[in-house]
Amino acid sequence: MKIFIDELASHKVEKLVICSLEQALYQAVVVIDGAEHLVWESQKRPVCSRNLMVMRESFEHLDIPQRVLRHESAYDEMVGLPSDTASNRMEVPLDQNPYPETRY
Repeated sequence: MKIFIDELASHKVEKLVICSLEQALYQAVVVIDGAEHLVWESQKRPVCSRNLMVMRESFEHLDIPQRVLRHESAYDEMVGLPSDTASNRMEVPLDQNPYPETRY
């Protein structure tokens, strides 16, 4: 099932996952009813950005309780580690507001 970014407000999104792919390339995935779905901006193009802040701004208006930045390295086998024994997935929690509040 394709989930389009302009239809996300009508779904109960449990979690937003911004996947960090190769060198500053980010892709959005949402968790709905326990299943992960890639977020699409059009029929042929998933939501993608080379700027993390732009990606976060795209989802700022939505009420999503959990937001994380996910990174998985495909290079374990290059440094002599087995590639299939355990996941090396790392998720870093993100705040809903992409910008820190100014405090004066």
